[in-house]
Amino acid sequence: MEQSHNNLAVIAAAGSRKTQQIIESALAIEDEPVLITTFTRENQRQIINRIHDKVGVLPANISVMGWFAFLISQCSRPCQRALTGSPGVIKGLNFKGRRNRFARKRDIVSYYFDSKDAMYRDGVSEFVHHLDAETDGAVMQRLERVYRHIFVDEVQDLVGYDLEVLDLLFQSASNVTVVGDPRQHTLSTNLGQKNKKYQGAGFQDWLAERDELCTVEERNENHRSNQEICDFADKIYPDLSATTSMQSDTTGHDGVFFISEDDVLEYFETYGPVVLRDSRRFECMGLPARNIGVAKGSTYDRVLLFPTKPMLRFFDDGDPTKLKAPERLYVAVTRARFSVAVVVPA
Repeated sequence: MEQSHNNLAVIAAAGSRKTQQIIESALAIEDEPVLITTFTRENQRQIINRIHDKVGVLPANISVMGWFAFLISQCSRPCQRALTGSPGVIKGLNFKGRRNRFARKRDIVSYYFDSKDAMYRDGVSEFVHHLDAETDGAVMQRLERVYRHIFVDEVQDLVGYDLEVLDLLFQSASNVTVVGDPRQHTLSTNLGQKNKKYQGAGFQDWLAERDELCTVEERNENHRSNQEICDFADKIYPDLSATTSMQSDTTGHDGVFFISEDDVLEYFETYGPVVLRDSRRFECMGLPARNIGVAKGSTYDRVLLFPTKPMLRFFDDGDPTKLKAPERLYVAVTRARFSVAVVVPA
């Protein structure tokens, strides 16, 4: 397999315009095919919309697709016969189901596919890795011919065998750029145990072990949130570099506030914040709310957060080890440009 090693990893704080860099870099390439891939549908939608906003149309040479669509349509289906014995076995993706734990890898169909020939979510990237090895690199060689430039957004979401696929991409002749923030590891592409130590903040260790394949660029400027919000968010990850705000606009109600439950409805009527919660299980006093995981990648003027109990303990004593999911609090806080209000018991 031909190798380019013209690869870049941008690891940056929230609001550092990571996705914007992908969009601008992709649009600057006019004469070669480009792939932009990311895990969530919401991020795909945002990328497409932002390209439309910038140039009015999605250029013919740019493809935007989900990570699993990429793995199945571009990596698995073209060469599947080498493992399945037939060119038409793969029928789709089984995102929620899990294989029988007694299935053996040598039993290709039962290991990777359900009864309707849909690929188990936890096995798709493992199938790609297996298939590329079985075909002496044919999967990546084909991909090199199709896409000279590959961009992966929200790379911190990739776990398990997805990192093995990313390793293959880095070794290919395609120019690969990945962007992400380990502090925002709120979602995972699969539930496998492979490469578990590289999840979240460990992803930087994974990159460090591949310094001959990839140039790593760190950014700590936030173009979204004001400095008070940045300082508050930095307390969640005190061992990482501090963030500098590049946003100096003021509104008269700026920073981080703690709001009693008794005052929530009045506050909502006055400032109109976007309400964020950990999950649908949270009661938000009848206010329209969004889950934190879905909000990742979004920008809001103001956020009203209904916190979890571990979050409340962190607010009380400042100990980030009390947080069971620090990445979720970090994402919630850093969605806001001007203000974050946290609901606390009356």
